[in-house]
Amino acid sequence: MAITGITDAMHQYGKTTESIYKNKPKYPKAHGVKRPETTNIIAGLTIIFLLLVIISML
Repeated sequence: MAITGITDAMHQYGKTTESIYKNKPKYPKAHGVKRPETTNIIAGLTIIFLLLVIISML
């Protein structure tokens, strides 16, 4: 009789983690809290920076 070292608990753990990874969304959302996108943040900071530069030149 060969002992493989893999127990039933290990098989159950493997099945459980596999089912969690299959059901988990790739990009989960934070329960209705909409976070701003980085492109919008960068665009906003660019506009503020340009306005400050223009105002300082006047």
